Amino acid sequence: MDFKLSENTTMIADTAKRYLKDQYSFDIYRSVLAQTNHLESSRWEMMQELGWFGLPFSEAVGGYGGDLIDVAMIVSEMGASLCLDPYVDMVVAPGKLLESVDSEPARQLLASIIDGKSAVACGFYDIHSGYDALSPSLVIEGNRLSGQKSFVPDGGFAQSVLVTARRGKELALVHVRLSNCEVDSHRALDGSRMSSIVFDDVMLDDDAIIACGAEAESAATQTLAWLQALDCARMYGAARALYEKTLDYAKTRKQFAVHIGSFQVIQHYLVDMFIDLQQLESMLLMVSIKAASGDAAERDRACAAAKAYFADKAVRIAQQAIQIHGGVGVTEELDVGHYFRLITHCSLSHGAGDIQVERFAALSEAAHG
Repeated sequence: MDFKLSENTTMIADTAKRYLKDQYSFDIYRSVLAQTNHLESSRWEMMQELGWFGLPFSEAVGGYGGDLIDVAMIVSEMGASLCLDPYVDMVVAPGKLLESVDSEPARQLLASIIDGKSAVACGFYDIHSGYDALSPSLVIEGNRLSGQKSFVPDGGFAQSVLVTARRGKELALVHVRLSNCEVDSHRALDGSRMSSIVFDDVMLDDDAIIACGAEAESAATQTLAWLQALDCARMYGAARALYEKTLDYAKTRKQFAVHIGSFQVIQHYLVDMFIDLQQLESMLLMVSIKAASGDAAERDRACAAAKAYFADKAVRIAQQAIQIHGGVGVTEELDVGHYFRLITHCSLSHGAGDIQVERFAALSEAAHG
C-alpha cells in the first residue's frame, strides 16, 4: 500500500531535514555530549522561528494546529541527525500536558513555552513506581511537596518542572521551580541529560497545582501517548540513517580485494534491514494517527503495539549495522555506535518492549471483556 503524506507534512519534514543538515553535524553532536547544557540559544531561537514550538498545539491555545504526524516528521529527522536539542522534552511534553488543562495558570505557562520564554521539564516517573506515571510516590500534604522523581529530562537548562504527585487519593499535576529542589544531573544512554530531583518538603505556590483527579489523569495519559509515538519517530529516523550508512559502507568497504556488499551474508543482512525499515515506517504512520485519537482504548493499544514492535525491529537494525561494520562500529569516532545507543535508549523510555507487550495483552483482554 502506498502511504502518502500531505503536502504540508512533507514540507515540514523537508524543512526539518534542511535545518538539521545545516545546523547539526556529527561533530556538533560530539561536542554537545560533554556539555551540561545541550542547547545553543541560536538553535533554540531558530526552532521557535520555524514554528516548531507552536506546531503541536491547537490554534485555540495559540498554537498552529499541527497534527502528531507533523511533529513526528520533525522528531524523525532529529533522530536521523542524532540531535540532542530537547524539543520533545521542553516543548511537546509540557505543552501537551498544559493544553489538556482548563485553567488560567496552565494557559499562561503554555503561551510562555510557545513563545520560547519558559523551559519546563516533565517528571512522570519515580524509582518506586517504575513506568506507572499514574501511581507516583511523590505526595502533597497541605501546601508542601515531598518525594523524588527520577529520569527527568532537563536538557541542562530547565527552569521548572511539571510532576505527577498524589494529593490524598487523587493524581495531581504540579508545577515547581527547580530552584527550590535538589537536582542531580547525569548523562543518559543516548547522550541526553537526565536528572534525579528531590523534593524535600517543598512549599508550593498558590497556583502550583495545575490539575487534579480525572483532568490530571487524562492530561498525563494523552501526553504519554504522544511521547511514546515520538519515541518511535526518533527510532525510525535513526534506523533509516543507519540503513543508508550501512548500505554505503557495504558498497565501498573491501575485504579480500572485493566489496563486502558482494558477500551473500551481507546481502541477507541488508535485505532484512530494508524490510524491517519499511515495516517500521508503516507502524510509525499508524501510531502517529492512533496516538492522537479520542478513543483512549484504541490509542493505548496502538502505542503499546508500536513501542513493542520498534523495541524489537529498530534495535535489530542497529545490531545488524554494527555487525556489518565490525569493530569500528562501536568506536566513539564513528556515528554507528551512537545511533545504536539512541535507539536502545528510545526503546526503553516510557515503557520498554516487554512492558508494552504485557500492556497490550492486558488492554486487549479488557477491550474484549
